[in-house]
Amino acid sequence: MIEITNLTLADAADWQVAVMTECRRRKALTPALAGWLERVGLLSRCSFLSSSGPGEPLSPFRPGRTAPPVSGGPWDEVVLEPDGEEPAAVTPDPLVAFAQDVGAEYAESVGPGETAFSRVIVSGVGRPFVYTHALYGWEDRGRRMVLSAVDIQTLH
Repeated sequence: MIEITNLTLADAADWQVAVMTECRRRKALTPALAGWLERVGLLSRCSFLSSSGPGEPLSPFRPGRTAPPVSGGPWDEVVLEPDGEEPAAVTPDPLVAFAQDVGAEYAESVGPGETAFSRVIVSGVGRPFVYTHALYGWEDRGRRMVLSAVDIQTLH
């Protein structure tokens, strides 16, 4: 069972508000944003989702190699690579994959220049847990990208 409650950014953790403020300030996703997230120690708490083109679904990306040129716009400067398969020695956590799927579905509704904040309660799949995520969206020529700042908690 999944329960999603839409909240306002005023309900977010201070670090999530700081990430959304920085996204809004930069107006475009560039390597500088990933650099800022790394410098302030928040890169590991954020995930990136991107579409491959207009009308395509969002898929997870992670900071890595420079993406190939797509549009001649700011997207070409983004240092992201597709999130690949886990190494064979590592067994993916089904709860993490489940949360990523829910997050990707929710992120589809975030438009360019918009923020959203929600609390997600997950039960019925192992130990119940709750997380919040603050989302920020960009778009360039129909290609979309969303940054998700995730704070995972547990139910008591």
